[in-house]
Formats: sequence, structure tokens, C-alpha cells
Amino acid sequence: MKKGTVAVIFIFFLVGYCFAHTPELTEEQLLKQADVIDWELTKKRMKGLSPMGYHPFLMPLIMENRDFLELTKEQVKGFMAWRNKNRVPLLHLMNKIVQERNLFHKLSLSPNTREEVLLTKQQHIFKLHEKVLKLQLSCRREILDTFTESQWDNFQFVLTENGYEL
Repeated sequence: MKKGTVAVIFIFFLVGYCFAHTPELTEEQLLKQADVIDWELTKKRMKGLSPMGYHPFLMPLIMENRDFLELTKEQVKGFMAWRNKNRVPLLHLMNKIVQERNLFHKLSLSPNTREEVLLTKQQHIFKLHEKVLKLQLSCRREILDTFTESQWDNFQFVLTENGYEL
């Protein structure tokens, strides 16, 4: 099975899981939900998708290290709310990028495909990337607006420990 096909199947699985989410959870249920998510697996899968763009996926890393970062229940609740609002659109965009990149690859190998078609397809992929980036920047804004100075310092340590150059 090709990597692109696996990625598309994975994204459809995640989207299906997202639609199964019940938005009316109590605060305690919401906090427990954060523990149920396999953040390490999520982070690994996002790294596989991150070559589509240059901004890192930060939320899995934050949730994985929420105790070290000393996040309050309110902060976790806020991050989970951001995730619940933006996860499905983000996954849909990523799925579309995977599909478009696979199509581009096939078209580029055809001797009958004109350069103008490839340029147009690539521009479309760039526009999808920009939409993903806007969602990622929304996540970044949520982090910047939520973290205390001490949490930001701790997060920079987490980033460094996870191979991010600052």
C-alpha cells in the first residue's frame, strides 16, 4: 500500500473519530478525555504529515507534557476546546493536500501533462498549505495567550528536548 493511501485512510479514520465526539462534556470528562488520547501516537503521525508545511504541530507536545508545564484545568479545558473546534477542518485540509499531492505526482509523470496544469495544481496545493498554516497559527495564538511566562520557559525546554531548535 502506498504512503499516500495509508495517510488518506488514517485521516479518514481520524475524521470519523472526530465526528463521534460529543461536545457536551463536563469539565471532569473533558480533562479525562485529554488522558485518553494517545498523544505520543498523535505526535508521531503529525510529524509524518508536517513535511506538508513548516510550522510544527504543537498541541500534542503540550498535552503530552501538561504536568511538566503545570497547566491548570482551565488551560487544559481551553486547549481541548480549541482542538475540538479546529481538528476536523485541519484534518480535512491535510487529507485534501495528500490527495492533491498524489494527483500532482501522477500528473507530473505523464508526458501529456502541460506545465501550466502542473503550475496550477501546485498553486492550489500552496493555497491548501496556507489554510493549514492559518489553523496552526491559531493554535500558536491560543498557546501565546494562555501560557504564563513560567510555562513558556518550561515549554521552550520541552521543545529543545524534543529536537526543536530555538
